[in-house]
Amino acid sequence: MLLGAPAVGKTSIVQQFVWNEFCQQYAPTERKTTYYPSIVTNDRLYEITISDLPVIPYFPINSYYEWANYRYYGLRSATAYILVFDLSNIETFQYIRTIRDQMHESRNMQNVPILVVGNKHDLIAPEEVLGNTAKSSEEKRRDIVNLVKKHWKSGYIECSAKYNWKVVAVFKELVNMVDNLSSRDQSPILDNFHETLDRNKCVVI
Repeated sequence: MLLGAPAVGKTSIVQQFVWNEFCQQYAPTERKTTYYPSIVTNDRLYEITISDLPVIPYFPINSYYEWANYRYYGLRSATAYILVFDLSNIETFQYIRTIRDQMHESRNMQNVPILVVGNKHDLIAPEEVLGNTAKSSEEKRRDIVNLVKKHWKSGYIECSAKYNWKVVAVFKELVNMVDNLSSRDQSPILDNFHETLDRNKCVVI
């Protein structure tokens, strides 16, 4: 599942990955769209399922809320999550911070990887042009990286959907996170999931 504030580029990341296309004109996502691309990583082929959702106001606290609104279908059962924010608008990180907190309050996230993605790297202005303003923004970015990696224990990567920079790396990283988690943990649930990976080369995102 890809989640994030409006206009952070969730759909652009997916469409660049799946079709190598980028649309210059912004159009809000109005309905859930599912994609079924393939990816090769670690010499293995994975057929993955990616769900792109309209912006959700909150993460459903239980199954009733999940199925009461079409936007929430499958949210609580996702194998992994990609949380996207806009590197040129650091305030959009607050949205995924809130959603991430709600996830941990409403479902067991112990074996559910989260990858935080900073998109629109191409819009970050050089420090020498903006002076103190840019330094302040850079400090905020460092704070975010520190929070995500050290405190959330989650993955973090920056990309540019517009220029297809590190877009493939986003999905390779998440597949690797799921694979690594499956191989480390020997619980029955993850054993079954790992067997599914081996058999079908499929991971739901």
